[in-house]
This record gives sequence, C-alpha cells and structure tokens, in this order.
Amino acid sequence: MLLAKIKKIFSTLAGKKKGGNGYLQSNLDLSPLSGQSSRQSGQYTPQKKRLARFRQVLTAKKRANSNHGVYTTGTAAKRKLIFKMAGLATLTASLLFFMFVGGWQIVLQNLETVPFFQVSGVVFSGTETIAEGKLREASGIIVHKTSLIGLDCRRVEASLLNVPWVARAVVKRNWPSTVEIAIVENVPVALLHSKSLQGVQLQYIDRKGVPFLQVKPGADIDFPVITGLTEIADPLTREKSLAEVLVLLKNINGNNPYLPAQSVSEVHLNREGEMVVYLVENPFPIFFGSSDTNKKYARLVQVLKVLYKNQKGKGSISQIKYIQMDYLQDKVLVAESESS
Repeated sequence: MLLAKIKKIFSTLAGKKKGGNGYLQSNLDLSPLSGQSSRQSGQYTPQKKRLARFRQVLTAKKRANSNHGVYTTGTAAKRKLIFKMAGLATLTASLLFFMFVGGWQIVLQNLETVPFFQVSGVVFSGTETIAEGKLREASGIIVHKTSLIGLDCRRVEASLLNVPWVARAVVKRNWPSTVEIAIVENVPVALLHSKSLQGVQLQYIDRKGVPFLQVKPGADIDFPVITGLTEIADPLTREKSLAEVLVLLKNINGNNPYLPAQSVSEVHLNREGEMVVYLVENPFPIFFGSSDTNKKYARLVQVLKVLYKNQKGKGSISQIKYIQMDYLQDKVLVAESESS
C-alpha cells in the first residue's frame, strides 16, 4: 500500500518540466471526479446559464443591427426615388416654360429651314375656267422656298377665295413636300344689271344670287340678264324678288326643250317686285307676278309647247302679244296681237 503511494508521487513529479523560474502545469481535468457528490458537480450550472443568456444577447444585437441595415437601405432607395421624381418634374416644368415663352416657335422656325420639308410641287384639281398660274400667285406658295411645316392652310384658302371665280378652296399637305389644292369654281347662272356712280355694269351671279365678278369686254355673256333688282327700294321686297328669280333660273337650267336657259334673254323686276320674262326669239313679255314661280313655270312650259306646234296662222307663237301667268287663279291669259 505504501509502495503504491510512493510510485504515484514519483510519477506525478516526472510529469513536470522545468521552464524559466518554474514549471509548466499540465492540463487540468475539470470534469467531476468519481466519487464527487452531485452538489459539487451542480456548481457549474449557473455558469452555463450565464453563457446561454450572453449568447441570446449577442443574437438579439445582431438581429437589431441587421434590421437597422435593411431600414437604412430602404430609406436610401426612397430618397433616390424622390430625387428622380423631383428631377423629372423640374425637367418637365422647364420644357413647359420653354414652350410657353415661345420655344415652340423657335423649334418650328428651325424645322422650316430643313430642305426636306420645303414644298417641291403644288397640285390643283377642279379648275376649268381659272388659270393655274393665277391660283399659284394667289396662294403665296413658292416652290423650294415655302416650308410644308409652317404652311398655314387656312390662310392659303382665304387668299384663294379672293380670286373671283373661286367659290371654295381646300388646301391639304401631302407630306413630306407636296401641297394639294382642290378648287370649286363659281358657276354663273345669270348676269346682274345694275347702275352705280361709275355707270351701268354687269356682274356674274351664282346660283345663290351672289355677284362674284364684273363682266369684262369679250367675256361670255350668254346668260339671262336680271334688270330692275337694284332699283327696288324696300330691302324685304328686293330679297323676296331675288328669291323668286333664283327659282326661275333653277328651273330653266333644267334645259326643258320648250324653255331652256338659252331661250331667256331678260328677267325684269318692277319696283313692286313683280317679274316679267322676255325670250330671245320672241319679244312679247311673260308676266309672272311675284309668287308661285315653280307652278307658273310648269304651266308656261305647257303653253309654249302648244304655241310652238302652231308654226303659222292663228294661235302660233309669232302672233302672241303677251302671256299673263297670274291672270286668274289657275288660269293663264295668252293675248294675241290685233293683226292676227
């Protein structure tokens, strides 16, 4: 027994080494020795609990730092978005202000100088009487100088209406460099005889009764002449009389073989607005009165049809003194000359 204890002491001393001023201690086994009580081994439990709480605190801090980083990143993104929106709004406001102060005009003026958009040709349609050269001059469009971008179509249309024979003009851009102009010409239906300080004059009138051009020497005058209209003092009577004349002109332009437009030489209006018609080949007057022109025209055609059939002798058109369309209601008076 004693010998065993001595061996144990020597073995313990043999495990120690000298180093410096002392010896290095060997690793100690902290596990509870066999034979120790559970009370002695349980003294390490609070230490483990403290280590566990310490780990929990570290984990919580790490999570807090992680969340703070996410919040910081989201805030930065929002700030970038706000800056972008503010920059876009500033740019838009600047462009609007630029346009408001005339920037759009500057842009257009620069584009108008581009040769690609300069007018290379003008195409007219609907012209029969008017020379195209006169229309080109009135339009103000200069080939290879006028820009299609700055072309004011309404202004050109208004300028073309100053040409007497033009009743309507439609101007259209044909990109990139052509202009199309459709013309509707005035169609004269009669000549208006009037008196002025400059003397007697004749004017072409259209189907609405609007004078549009003074007749010049050598011009076409193969139209019925309206006389006496400008001498009617009362405006309402004058307007009503003109309306009845236009009804007659519309009917005779239907070219009925017994009363075509070419057969009427004059439509005269007296001061009371009553209408008297004269034919080219027969000088007798035809009294239409001041109303129901449509109905009276239809009756006159039937009367002339009968008269033209009787070429000679009594009842022929050569023996007529006058025709009164409003003699009685639904009655026509055909007066013959005394020689018949």
